[in-house]
Amino acid sequence: MPACIAAAFKKISEASLDKKISNAGIFALLIITFLIWSNSFIAIKVLLGKMNAFDLLRLRFIPVAVISLGLIFLFYRKEAWEIFRAHPARVSLGGLLMVISYNIMLNSGMRYVQPNAASLLIALNPLITLLLAVRFLHEPFTRRRLLGTVVTFIGLALVVLLGRVGGAGGTWIAVDKIPYALLVLGGPLSWATATVIIKPALKNHSPLVFNFATMAVGSLPLLFFIDRPFIAKVLSLGLLEYGAAAFLSLACTILAYSLWNIAVKHWHASNVALFVYLNPPLTAIFTYLFFGIGITLYFFVGGSIMLAGILIATLPGKTTQPDEIITEIGV
Repeated sequence: MPACIAAAFKKISEASLDKKISNAGIFALLIITFLIWSNSFIAIKVLLGKMNAFDLLRLRFIPVAVISLGLIFLFYRKEAWEIFRAHPARVSLGGLLMVISYNIMLNSGMRYVQPNAASLLIALNPLITLLLAVRFLHEPFTRRRLLGTVVTFIGLALVVLLGRVGGAGGTWIAVDKIPYALLVLGGPLSWATATVIIKPALKNHSPLVFNFATMAVGSLPLLFFIDRPFIAKVLSLGLLEYGAAAFLSLACTILAYSLWNIAVKHWHASNVALFVYLNPPLTAIFTYLFFGIGITLYFFVGGSIMLAGILIATLPGKTTQPDEIITEIGV
């Protein structure tokens, strides 16, 4: 089984190095990524009912550290070493921002913020990414991208204000919970910064192996925090919690971040980040399916407008060329 998984990753890795991946292919990868990630808020909420934010961080990323290091040592030693040697700062900063900073802030805030409200806060990631990418990666902010961003914001407003996302107070944040909302907001700041940092390094390397490298570096320190109370807490969990933890480690981290890196390699970082806007409607849909929390017709109208905005901003016009990889600038 491990050999089969490694072979599958190898094929994906080889395909990801192809500079001819179509826009439609990248678009499909991002849809799959956010179908996975939109359920992460629900899984996190399930686990936070049994443990604190640091316990959840360890539960999710200690397996990620073991798996990433195992894949590197067994199958990707040469390429991983080339990545570490060429981009030590990018690998280290990317890993620490994505693993430690992002998740501590998100998990701490989500203990008191509903999943749909958290997904809306995370949806600020595209704006932050755009500002950072324009400044540090010299990405263009064309009229088409401006129009797509505005259209997407209009759709997001419909989803939030009229779509009854989460219902029964699931979207709005009480005044006394604002500090926790600000912690959640630190998540997209960490995520956007990490994306801009790793983007140039993906130019000549496999996005999958780069994901294994960053996740290994970011998760490795957590191995030193395994103690008896944590082990006892893990052993006391039920099947639902184990399933949620496995989903976060394997699907949301090992797989989805690899797909994200493929998209970041081949598209502008700010274009890829626009797909984060899919998190609120997808999270609301899955919340409805799992928990029966109602949504209105305006939700679907707003979601459709958001998708149209993403298409406008990311797909090239008739006279424009597909996005090229941005030339590396030093960090």
